[in-house]
Amino acid sequence: MGRTTYAEVTRRAPQLRYVRTLTCGADRLWDLITKPELLSGWLGATLVSNTQYGGFLVATGPQTQQTGIVTTCEPPHYFQAAFDDPPHPPATVLVDVVPARRGSHLILTQGGIHHSRLEHYDTFWRTALDRLEQAVEGRTPVTPVPRRPESAG
Repeated sequence: MGRTTYAEVTRRAPQLRYVRTLTCGADRLWDLITKPELLSGWLGATLVSNTQYGGFLVATGPQTQQTGIVTTCEPPHYFQAAFDDPPHPPATVLVDVVPARRGSHLILTQGGIHHSRLEHYDTFWRTALDRLEQAVEGRTPVTPVPRRPESAG
């Protein structure tokens, strides 16, 4: 069973951090967080450019899309992305996959969040991580994920 050990709002910079232990190997977890067809099952309908360091678009709600670009990627250990958040500067998301004795750990840190958006992103990530846990366990996510967008342009 996966569980979030903590979510933290730090004082030095607007930041959220989640540590979740999941009951799957690190390779499976890496696939779930990086392959568009698997991401679409728990995060939202996802399009990724054809390059390792490329743009992405995730439909996170009926009329909501999240865009950004992967800035660093070291498979199968971690990646970093800049999430667009107009009119605010982009937020940075760092995702680490750490093998564990039983399963694997996912460490997700989002920094550079505008103070007015902390609650929004906290709700977004908690819900998404719950759906990821369901995907790991082979259960259907509680909330249906929106349809796949037609194009990233």
